[in-house]
Amino acid sequence: MSDISAQWLQATLGDAAEQLSEVLAKLEDHPDSETAEDILSHDLVHVYAKLNYAVNSARLGPEALNALSEDELIAWPARMPFLTLEEIEHEGEEVEE
Repeated sequence: MSDISAQWLQATLGDAAEQLSEVLAKLEDHPDSETAEDILSHDLVHVYAKLNYAVNSARLGPEALNALSEDELIAWPARMPFLTLEEIEHEGEEVEE
């Protein structure tokens, strides 16, 4: 397993943060239900894609562009690098088999 490049992760998360800032600005400019619906159904998809890209390419860095397909780069990560809320709640408990 390779190390995560902090510089790469910062750049990809910065891209996601910029996208989210644009979404927030859109909602601030147009605080109506139609805009909110558009954000939920369209704009947040792009935010998630950028966050997924950050996770999926974190270990490969720029080489991920050559190693993974576009779908693999932006897909929901198969193995999240963090625990789910349920896993956190049950952390340290013994698992019955």
